[in-house]
Amino acid sequence: MKIVRVTVLAFHRQLDGRAWNPAFRWRERQAPLVVVETADGVQGIGEGWSRYTDCRSVLDELSRVVAPLAAGCEIAHPRDAAAGLCAALPADDGWARAAAVSALDIALWDAWARTQQMPLWQALGGESADAPAYASGALYRDDYPLTALHDEIAGYRSRGFRHVKMKIGGVAWADDLARIATVRNALGPDGLLWVDGVNQLDSATSDDWIADLRCVNVAAIQSPVPFDDIDGMRRINASLPVIACEAAHRLAEFKALLQAQAVSHLQYCLTLCGGVSGGLALDEIAQAAGVTSTPQCFSTIVAQAVTLHFAAARRNVVSAEYHGFHDHLKSLAEQDLGAVHDGLASAGRGDGLGVRIPAAGVQDDGSMLTRVVQYNA
Repeated sequence: MKIVRVTVLAFHRQLDGRAWNPAFRWRERQAPLVVVETADGVQGIGEGWSRYTDCRSVLDELSRVVAPLAAGCEIAHPRDAAAGLCAALPADDGWARAAAVSALDIALWDAWARTQQMPLWQALGGESADAPAYASGALYRDDYPLTALHDEIAGYRSRGFRHVKMKIGGVAWADDLARIATVRNALGPDGLLWVDGVNQLDSATSDDWIADLRCVNVAAIQSPVPFDDIDGMRRINASLPVIACEAAHRLAEFKALLQAQAVSHLQYCLTLCGGVSGGLALDEIAQAAGVTSTPQCFSTIVAQAVTLHFAAARRNVVSAEYHGFHDHLKSLAEQDLGAVHDGLASAGRGDGLGVRIPAAGVQDDGSMLTRVVQYNA
């Protein structure tokens, strides 16, 4: 599989700023995308992670370093290609380089699966398109009463979700407990509930808030304290399963969490941790440590698609994030990608990711895709 063209795209969508989490308000969403094309005319698309305030760093890494190196490469297998690419790149262990490499890795896997004329989940050895998935939503919103929150969660349930994750840590604890009780009521006693602390809680008072969360049958907590408080996460994990660490990209960071027994569900973002190739390595070390894994995403349909394909193929994945708010470019999904039933989300029947390769310009959801640079071999 020879790569003859690599195109870097910048995604941007303006949001109304009414939804927020304890870290920031969602006034816009940006994402770096990359499209590869083979000598046979097969294309593949990938996405890189980016910080809310900094997408440019990843676009620069893609445009100036990663994409020009990939153009003209002969690829025997995506996993080998990712390792070879990293070895050829100038030394840099920063997050922007990791996100850029992840985007290219995903695009290569997409193109490779398309050349095999099969969905990515099947190319990864999966037996079914169905992925265990949770509805990720219940953000804080302006003028959003508990009745509206109840209706949001009931909507997820009616769509077929049996597992939900919600944000906490952004308001007074009593108010958060009222929100959690509302979500629990809408989800039903048989629904699985995770909460995301967005690193806002205090490990020194964890006994108290863990007791409160257990009273409403919260099954696990994501990012309860700052990511460098590994000992705090270890103590919390002994009483309430911890999910972490979505913003990590170095293998040593994940290994430290596992070695400290600080997580019950190892969390990683395929658009940051090295793409599909990096996710495979992390899922393997998690399984070896007796820990399940859970891929996270919060961006466009490209990230959502690769997350579902990966979860469908890997038995050690306990559940994958299916975002109810960050559903950008969802009209590009093809062949049942994203269909939900009985707590499972379909990765679809289309070749590769099952995502239509978009042209630059205004998209169906009002977002904009801008071509940054293109390299031809």
